[in-house]
Amino acid sequence: MITRRDFTTGLISLAALPLLTLPSLAAPTRIRMGSLYDYDNDMAFSDRAEELAGTEVEIQGFMAPHLKVDSDFFILSNQPVESCPFCESEDDWIDTIIFVVMRERQEAIDPGTLIWTRGTLDIGPATDEATGFVSRVRLLNADFYRA
Repeated sequence: MITRRDFTTGLISLAALPLLTLPSLAAPTRIRMGSLYDYDNDMAFSDRAEELAGTEVEIQGFMAPHLKVDSDFFILSNQPVESCPFCESEDDWIDTIIFVVMRERQEAIDPGTLIWTRGTLDIGPATDEATGFVSRVRLLNADFYRA
């Protein structure tokens, strides 16, 4: 025989279940740029990067100066930078930058300001059709906020 207490406990458990299983409510994984590469294996992606590819992550860094005032992308670097590194080939890729494609335009921020950038991690060589930039790592559908 089911008691009122058993019934109420069961309803509470069932009501909480969808909240616990929705990945969109989970906080994104925070990672460091340096954890994306296996430096002992000629700049191959790390196991961690392969594991997190396609998931939402947060990475701290600095916004490089924009090439265009009104753009929906930027370069995230682990150090403040002065120029655009995306005009090189994949072979010349710098392991301390990430190409960020924004969910929606946000006002550019001073290049010396530390920010957190959140988006879907995309890895592997690619050339952005709109900009021509070559990249090995991207954050897609991203946004940022001051650290």
